[in-house]
Amino acid sequence: MDKKTWLPSALLLSLLLTTQANAATSNQPSTQQKSNSLAATQIVGGQEAEAADWPWMTAYVVTFQAIATSLQVDGVQYSTQAFSEGPAGQASGEIVACGLGDAVCAEAQNKVCLIQRGSINFSEKALKCEAGGGVGAIIYNNEVGLISGTLGEGFTGTIPVVAVTQQDGETLLTQAGKVALLSVTADSALQQDASCGATFLGNKWVLTAAHCVDSPDAALFKMNVGEFDLSDGAENAIAIKNIYVHPLYNADAINNDIALVELVSSVNAPAVDIASIATTDQYAVEHSPAFVAGWGGRTGYAPGEGPTSNFPNILHQVELNLTTNEECRQILATSLGINPDNTGITDKMICAPQPQGIEGRGSCQGDSGGPLIVQTGTGPQQVGIVSWGIGCAATGFPGVYTRVAEFKDWLVTLSTGIAIEQKADFGIVPVGVSQSTELLINNNATSTVNLSFTITGSSNFSIGSHNCTNLAANSSCAVTVNYAASQAAEQSADVIILADDSNVAVSQARVTATAIAAATGIAGVAGPSNANIQWFTGGAAPWIANPLAAGVESGVIDDNQDSILMASITGEGTLSFEWSVSSEDNEEDANDPFDALYVFVDNELYSFISGELTAFETISNLELGAGTHRITWVYSKDPAVSEGDDKAYLRNVTFTAKVVAPPPTPTPTPSPSNASGGGAAWLLLLIMAAGILVRRKPH
Repeated sequence: MDKKTWLPSALLLSLLLTTQANAATSNQPSTQQKSNSLAATQIVGGQEAEAADWPWMTAYVVTFQAIATSLQVDGVQYSTQAFSEGPAGQASGEIVACGLGDAVCAEAQNKVCLIQRGSINFSEKALKCEAGGGVGAIIYNNEVGLISGTLGEGFTGTIPVVAVTQQDGETLLTQAGKVALLSVTADSALQQDASCGATFLGNKWVLTAAHCVDSPDAALFKMNVGEFDLSDGAENAIAIKNIYVHPLYNADAINNDIALVELVSSVNAPAVDIASIATTDQYAVEHSPAFVAGWGGRTGYAPGEGPTSNFPNILHQVELNLTTNEECRQILATSLGINPDNTGITDKMICAPQPQGIEGRGSCQGDSGGPLIVQTGTGPQQVGIVSWGIGCAATGFPGVYTRVAEFKDWLVTLSTGIAIEQKADFGIVPVGVSQSTELLINNNATSTVNLSFTITGSSNFSIGSHNCTNLAANSSCAVTVNYAASQAAEQSADVIILADDSNVAVSQARVTATAIAAATGIAGVAGPSNANIQWFTGGAAPWIANPLAAGVESGVIDDNQDSILMASITGEGTLSFEWSVSSEDNEEDANDPFDALYVFVDNELYSFISGELTAFETISNLELGAGTHRITWVYSKDPAVSEGDDKAYLRNVTFTAKVVAPPPTPTPTPSPSNASGGGAAWLLLLIMAAGILVRRKPH
């Protein structure tokens, strides 16, 4: 399933999201790249859109200062990045392939060199191009992603040099002989890079896909309302104030894939209309034309292949046809050879296959969050949000979109009523431990209300204190939710808001947690017995002893499941361990594994391994400060395929407490017996010291 690709399980995602930023799928600087990308979607087989047709189109972007670069070949714009210390300039010439650039490119006279990244310096590659008469150079990566590199201080070359992705470089190899136009500016300027699309609903509200923004780092991004050409207008991007991911969003099933974003200020721009349930159903039955727009990749691929490439700066659109969910299930079932009930299409989704007899059209990575639009008698209306698919624009695999009409009441409640933070996940908690969190509440209504709260679901959750009485319009408050892990299980509850004014709509929140029990048969097996370490295990299957490996191994789990092992360690010191894994390996992107063993330190991702390891690897000298720390190993499986042993292994978990030397016994200094005022001097020093100690007490 593509989002267009695999997403980690909901439990693992709750941990991963504490350390990851949203992916930028085009020319975002490497410092902004995330390590486990939530795949998005793109336009394949479409054409450049007209700005006037999409006034409410919005780009979910990150902005940054950088040297501006551009590359156009045969009318197609390619995403590029500058090399630091490189010269500014413009170049135009036919593309010539120059291999690894390890020798003077003899055929480069008045041409643009296309060079693959390799073992020699970027500067040498550029100089070899120029020595052959080249007027510009394009260096493409030899792995997934863009190059973030330098030509070095004192670079003597004079031609402009840009970097492109591996996929785009391989595409350009087929364009040899075509004219390339490239440029590199002299000074840095504010630029933007789109990770997803979105639509403007009016005032300060923007609609997008949940998987685009379901991250603590999402608020670091911005929304650029009315965007069309990403190469300019970065200064118009507006910061995000609040993000409301649907409380029932399921990252595994990609269901309820919708989010409402509140901007820090209102925008004076046209808003899109949301289609009703009746309109959506009618147009689906009639197989009506529908249009998708986005800045996603324009290179389609079959299921199991990819990734896409060729990300444009100009907004693109493509025409598709709606279909009913029953028809969509049948199409997918036929293509996959499975039962229609197992295709994952829910009532919260709507499908849009390619028009009859036309192939190679659809959305792809980079288009996620963007709109699926139908033309009605009263103008364009949004029926869907780009969500997921299998492959990109592949025949027999319709794109799948969030059915927006099903969420109209939810959108209205949040934007005009009492909006509470929609989700809170306590993560993995050992049995016997209690935690609490605060949920932020905003009064988006026009009147003052008094709020109270109740909770339904697991009795392990309870409502704590709040400051939400007499909450004025456009004001905020917070309510505390407590969680006491009493038994091992995945648990959830709904926080219900009660308002004293029945005319004010109220939303509700979903809270979740995974409690794991004290482990048996682990202490002394995973590593040397240590009174500083308490062991816990759980998830779909607990970890167990593995006598052959002289350690422990993950439990037997199925697709979309996790096996969890936690060491609760008290005290300051260093940790070391050996780990190994035998799992499905993702050869396309080492940062986005299919199945993997992850280790988290106090809920922050520390590292992971994936694939078939023939030996144990060692992590050593992991520094732990004073207090109690949770080291959590999670073996997680994606929705498909099992390879190798399909297990994770751990041994020799060793914690070495820091030895604190006792302070030396002070030697008193005698006061001179004949010195007047000596006692007063010592008293003054003691008072001063006491004063200092008082001032240094924490407040």
